[in-house]
Amino acid sequence: MRAPKLPMYPETSHHEPSKESNMGRYASMTRGRMAPLFAAMLILALTLGAWAAPQKVTILHFNDFHGNLVAPEDAEKLGGMARIAGTIAQIRAENAQNGTTTLLLIAGDILQGTPLSTVFHGEADFAALNHMDVSAMALGNHEFDYGMPNLHKLVDMADFPILSANIRRKVDDTEVFQGTERFVIGDEMLVVIGLTTPETRVTTMPSNVADLTFEDPAETAAMLADRITRSRDRVVVALTHLGYDEDLKLAGEVPALDVIVGGHSHTKVDEAARVGNTLVVQAKGYGQYLGCLDLTIDDGKVSAYDYRLIPMDASRPVDDGVAAVVADYEGRLNSEIKRVVGNAGVALNGVREDVRSGETNLGNAITDAMCLTSGASIALHNGGGIRASIDAGPITLEEVMQVLPFGNEVATLELTGTQLRTILQRSIAEPKPFGGFLHVSGLKLVADGDRLTEVLVGDQPLDDNKTYLVATNAFLMEGGDGYETFTEGKNQYYVGTKLDTAFVNYIEKHGTISPEVEGRILFR
Repeated sequence: MRAPKLPMYPETSHHEPSKESNMGRYASMTRGRMAPLFAAMLILALTLGAWAAPQKVTILHFNDFHGNLVAPEDAEKLGGMARIAGTIAQIRAENAQNGTTTLLLIAGDILQGTPLSTVFHGEADFAALNHMDVSAMALGNHEFDYGMPNLHKLVDMADFPILSANIRRKVDDTEVFQGTERFVIGDEMLVVIGLTTPETRVTTMPSNVADLTFEDPAETAAMLADRITRSRDRVVVALTHLGYDEDLKLAGEVPALDVIVGGHSHTKVDEAARVGNTLVVQAKGYGQYLGCLDLTIDDGKVSAYDYRLIPMDASRPVDDGVAAVVADYEGRLNSEIKRVVGNAGVALNGVREDVRSGETNLGNAITDAMCLTSGASIALHNGGGIRASIDAGPITLEEVMQVLPFGNEVATLELTGTQLRTILQRSIAEPKPFGGFLHVSGLKLVADGDRLTEVLVGDQPLDDNKTYLVATNAFLMEGGDGYETFTEGKNQYYVGTKLDTAFVNYIEKHGTISPEVEGRILFR
């Protein structure tokens, strides 16, 4: 910006008075001229100083926490909310000494995945977050898993804004959640826009979001970014739960975004990606890393940055207040979850990439349990609903809840052979890893690449004209993971048994289970 002009002064006369009078007049003129000059210079210095001073801000962030409040017992493993909180407090204190603003942003999916999160429906997670001075959180798809009444309860409980600008009510097209949050940083303004994946329609129980519309994130972000920057330059941050690939696309489609802090895909971004002038970051998941993005903001623009991921290992400081909250909720857990329900003769494979890509022995055991509970001879279960492995040895109820945390109910329905083939073909054809990849019982599938070539029911070929009783979970039966064909099934029936209970019953019936990979799903 242009500096104000200095004042102009008239030229002195060429007439020379006496020496004495000259001195007096010189002193008087000097005082008269220098006073406004000094004032002008002072104003100029203060004005230029205000314009020239860049602002420093640190964005700390994490995503896809999935209820991992408790630090792992193994010292070499990463995670634990008290470690995250202690590290945040340490960085805040250091920043406060040098005048740097600290913001804590969470990119969704705090809930779901551990007994603490499941039993208390997210209350324990939010009680811990309320001790951490969270700046803003974006809604993830798993925040909806316990239903809208529970989500609204958590929103009311939170001491921080929970954002999602692209979710609206179907009935009147009004906003359901706060869309943006503004932060004043010195003379600068930073605005955060929350965005939630439209996949939520199929990645949570569809009935949980039946009354909601998920608008296109890019269109929403573009509209809001234009509105935010119209009056003056401001830094715009999209806090998203869309997935890393979608974040990169969003950056290309909405160049007004300065930063995208993302989640959903559990991507470990070691170095901030840059698309145009937009920085894109994500910090894997499960509380294993804390992202730290240091920004220099100058006249509404990011002029410099530095980024790193901080591993949450045993060397990190612990926040005693958050540790006490976690310990309190641990103490409230019923001792029942420590009960041994049976034994695993072999390790049961629930590794995320494996259960979303092919047959595993744990997937086989779960679908066999669904057949046992329902009486159906065929069962289908999505790999995204298997959230942990079980080591060989005693199996506790707690471990079962970690594997099957969603409280999903076993259901049955009648599908024609054609409908069943359509469902199975989609499972095979989708790029993997795919949360909707189906584990099966009572079937044998053969695929050539992404094409289903053979389906056996027992030892007989699938008959397109025959009707089959199929057990599945309520999530899939309602069209979850995009399986609309399930909704076309006849005589849909909720068995009345939760999936985790069905698995416990199966384990208790057998005492020791040693499932194998049997070739139920073969890729040639």
